[in-house]
Amino acid sequence: MPRLLPVLTCTFLAAIATAQTPRELKERDHDDRVLRELQEVGKRHLDLGLWARDVGLVPQATTQILRADAASQGKHPGARTVLGVMRGYGDAFWQRERKRPSRALLADYARRAADADRRDRKSFLELGKGSMAVGRVDEGKQYTLQALQLGAEVVIDPKGKHRVDGVAIAPELADWLVQQTVEIRAGARVFEPAAKGGFTLRGFREQASERLLVRTDLAADQLAQLHAVASAVLPHLEERLDGAPVRQLVLLVFGKRADFAAYLQSLGAPAAGSGLAEYGSFQTIVCAEGLPDPELHGLVLHELSHLFFFGVAPAAMPDWFAEGFAESFGGQGTFTWNGKSLQLGGVMAKDRLDALRAAPLPLAQFLTTNAERTLLMDRAAGLRFYTQAWAFQRFLRLPEGRWAQRFAQWEAQCRGAVLGGGGAGYGDPQPAAAQFERLFGKDLAAIEAKFLAWLATL
Repeated sequence: MPRLLPVLTCTFLAAIATAQTPRELKERDHDDRVLRELQEVGKRHLDLGLWARDVGLVPQATTQILRADAASQGKHPGARTVLGVMRGYGDAFWQRERKRPSRALLADYARRAADADRRDRKSFLELGKGSMAVGRVDEGKQYTLQALQLGAEVVIDPKGKHRVDGVAIAPELADWLVQQTVEIRAGARVFEPAAKGGFTLRGFREQASERLLVRTDLAADQLAQLHAVASAVLPHLEERLDGAPVRQLVLLVFGKRADFAAYLQSLGAPAAGSGLAEYGSFQTIVCAEGLPDPELHGLVLHELSHLFFFGVAPAAMPDWFAEGFAESFGGQGTFTWNGKSLQLGGVMAKDRLDALRAAPLPLAQFLTTNAERTLLMDRAAGLRFYTQAWAFQRFLRLPEGRWAQRFAQWEAQCRGAVLGGGGAGYGDPQPAAAQFERLFGKDLAAIEAKFLAWLATL
């Protein structure tokens, strides 16, 4: 027996050394719960992505698989593997002609995606409560913020108690919640992306539908028109892209440039001319100062088209494609709006086409041009680039055109694999540009000659 004493003593001392306090045990249980919950979040988006892939909704599938990895904070081991497989599909996959999805199928996807987001909100709110319970205030704020960013609503009852989607929030977060949100009606608040920068939307009216929220400090009749014209373009965008964002689109229109600039600064967004689609906060932000209604409506349609494209599948496209796409919905002459009906598919205004025909960019230069930089340095040159982007995309999509099928293949691969995208920001357009060069590089001289000849006929 004496020989066992050293062994027992060592075992006893090891047990003491590894013993955990009640607080440590509570934190460990919380960490285990966080891991399980995040894996469940990843699984629901991965399952939705695989379902979407099976029914032929390829861009939506890739987007959901990206969400599986991002929302689970990388904790779901299968998401990145599946994403790599989807992005690695060979050309034969993208060349196949696919049946266009029905509206019923798109509606089914939207319902499933909205339900996944709702369940995510619940997960993040419960994780936030758990974090607060173990004294991790900053962590609790981050999980609560994730729920707010997904559309959770804050309700402050008459007794001053704060609830987010019906979940009671710790009193010590009350002031922080108010700072992150903006009041939409008495006692109800929603997330405001620029609130962290100290900006407050004062004197703003809003009009909302299930798919679109418009906020502005312009007059009530202008608000109604902005909501009407923006709503009218949504079915056309859905038809063009075989899908629609599952999140509500937000359009924010400022009457004064100073307020527009201050909002962008508070948001941490780059300075813009008169409008931009801000992907991180998922809203279109426009300055109306000095713009007559037709120009304002065109700007809204242009920028909202960017946001819609990103919301379906956040591929990062070269500027010539992105701006050509948006100009086909909001360029001068490409649309008409009579206050009730929106007509699309028109030809760009004659003065802009004349300016382009007088000085088109060589394709080698055009395909690598930075739109924003060009517009800021030389407005006339920038407008010519936007016109050429519209014209070149229209030319490549001509049904009888020699390159239409290949162009459709390129776009399908960029959007289906979400090339260069996947994050909240603008992404990297180089993968899509490189794929375009691979598919069209040898034909650029022939394409340029045919394009210029066609341009002369417009």
